[in-house]
Amino acid sequence: MSSNQKDENETSGVSEEKIEEEEQVDEEGLLINGYDVVICGTGLTQSILAAALARVGKKILHCDSNDFYGDLDAVLGLDSIDDWINNVQTRNGSTEDTQESDCYVEGEDLILEPSESYSSLRIDSVSDSILTIELGINMKVITTYGFGTIVELSSSKDIESENINITIQLDHWKMADGKSPLVYFKGKSNYESEIIPFDKYVYEEHVQRKKRSFALDLSPALLYANGEAVDGLINSGVSEYCEFKSIIGLHLFMKNQSSKLKSKGPSVSSLSKVPCSKRDVFQTKLLSPMDKRRLMKFLQTASDYAVAKSTKEFHSVKTKGDNKDDPDLDNEEVVTSLNERQLQQGRSLYRPQNKSVATTDLEDLQTCINENMSFESYLKSKHSLSDHMMKIVIHAMAMGACNDKQSSYTVKEGMDDLCKHLQALGRYGGTAFLATLYGSGELSQAFCRSAAVHGGTYLLRRGANSIKFDSTGNLSTVKLSGYEYDESFSFPEKELKTKNVVLPAQMLKSKENTSNALRLHRRICVIRGKLVKNESSDLFSETEQRNIIIVPPGDDIIGNKNVIHGLVLDESMNVAPTPFGGVSFSILYLSMLQEDSKDDSGTSTLAEASTILCGEDCSEICHIAFSHLVDNAIESYHSYPEGVHLSISRGMSFTVDSSFVEARRIFDSICPNENFLKLSSAMDELIKERKISEEEDEEVRMLKSAMEMANI
Repeated sequence: MSSNQKDENETSGVSEEKIEEEEQVDEEGLLINGYDVVICGTGLTQSILAAALARVGKKILHCDSNDFYGDLDAVLGLDSIDDWINNVQTRNGSTEDTQESDCYVEGEDLILEPSESYSSLRIDSVSDSILTIELGINMKVITTYGFGTIVELSSSKDIESENINITIQLDHWKMADGKSPLVYFKGKSNYESEIIPFDKYVYEEHVQRKKRSFALDLSPALLYANGEAVDGLINSGVSEYCEFKSIIGLHLFMKNQSSKLKSKGPSVSSLSKVPCSKRDVFQTKLLSPMDKRRLMKFLQTASDYAVAKSTKEFHSVKTKGDNKDDPDLDNEEVVTSLNERQLQQGRSLYRPQNKSVATTDLEDLQTCINENMSFESYLKSKHSLSDHMMKIVIHAMAMGACNDKQSSYTVKEGMDDLCKHLQALGRYGGTAFLATLYGSGELSQAFCRSAAVHGGTYLLRRGANSIKFDSTGNLSTVKLSGYEYDESFSFPEKELKTKNVVLPAQMLKSKENTSNALRLHRRICVIRGKLVKNESSDLFSETEQRNIIIVPPGDDIIGNKNVIHGLVLDESMNVAPTPFGGVSFSILYLSMLQEDSKDDSGTSTLAEASTILCGEDCSEICHIAFSHLVDNAIESYHSYPEGVHLSISRGMSFTVDSSFVEARRIFDSICPNENFLKLSSAMDELIKERKISEEEDEEVRMLKSAMEMANI
């Protein structure tokens, strides 16, 4: 019995027989009298919301048409990816000729999309060409004589010719003169039987045989070390279900400015570590000495803003000598307060103890915020940052402006995003981010587990088809789809009473107004080798792969119009098998937003990025590329009847904090007087009673067992 029912029954004097009647269930174990909330889809936002509602005693039904938890926030094994691809392609094929879903019309039932996943979801590319890979210069191969590298090859046009000539340098042994021996092959029939591309061998002998050792996130995500996500995990106790490690480094794929100054020639884009501390700023190779001083000055202003904003003192310095919020608090006291708070935090990018806060800079910042200035204009006009530095601040530090329209990225948005980063630095490790072991999809499963522990009901393979309203326009029932397990075991469609229903926004999406829509492209790559090297050694020794990679827009080599977010993880995060036989693996995730179009430019751009980032030391063994429209591009959201709540996904955001913010918003609309992700007093008492009862039952079992042993 839920805590809400218990309180209501006690106050109204309802009999125990009535309580039992209210809690009756049907043949599937579903409550006959319905639920307080029906939640559709087990994505991260819905899973967080389910746990929060269950913890305050709400009767919830959490349903999903998939047979796994997480939907597009799920983590799947490499052996399950094929099934997921087939399901998406089958669904798309069956819905091509169906009528588009319309906006809500008052007085009519609301017909939903057939799946919680995006109706616009499509599979763009799947690697199956690794088994028919073509030979090329510098390719690693396996021959009957051992491992080697192709150093000479007839034109690729002659690859099918019997006259092809191939020269291979054997890598694993040398002759008496210290040179590596060369092996010559001639003729197609000869090389096909005696030469195997090394990556083909790795795919067949390692990847295919260890599919279950890979854990691939459909939408990988991180946590700010002191953001909404960490607070929610701690408050709910869900942190006990998961394990985390800190991200090692944040890297930018850009031209090296310092090397360009020294050589006075064109510089080549490469991975460089983004400065996350004062020492990093002065050691980075991304900036010239003058740029470093300007960047450091700006970061000190940003840190002042972060502290003032978090302590609600920012408005007190917005106008010199005019403090409307607190007339007794003058500027000198504010400055002292800011410095003290910074010293207590111990952040590495904060100003020295004996250096005062520049209130003029904060006043200028407040003015720019009030004028709704773009972040790019603010950085250029107020801090004289070059285009190169602005890319570092906007795309790597603030991680904003994911599309090419930077003019719409305001200074308030940019500073707020930057402050989240700065305030999370140094709390756990050297960066601001945490990653979940076994994939970020574990978060959805953990919150679902918490909801189930507190009385939530879960129903997989059964999604919602439609929402019905009564004659007065109020929410009445939700119709669940049927499901057939086999010829003798099936469930028909079923209507359930409910007071609230939570839907992913895409289930109500109309496809009429998507001319300016943005499509989110993702690419998941299984990489042989270590992609990010250790910069502290001239030998570039291999290191654990827990790194973020940012490719700013307009890179000359990759040719991307929009920023590309990348994340590379390895066996240290339990998402790839441990190295065996000298072969190690990493998982590379790439994502990019661009305007929706019928061409495959987004897919080809990410493919080029994967090739460039891997370089000569690594190679992509296999991949999957897919894309879908983002929620914030949908223009057909209108007001819906009370009780219908839409959940907006986080889009391209690197972190899950926005999912917690969205879950809190919906929770407050359903339970305005309850604490988010905290146990209500009634639920706390109920759990204590259950615990005492379980302990008593355990004592009874132990006594019975002892008596039985004594009788023997």
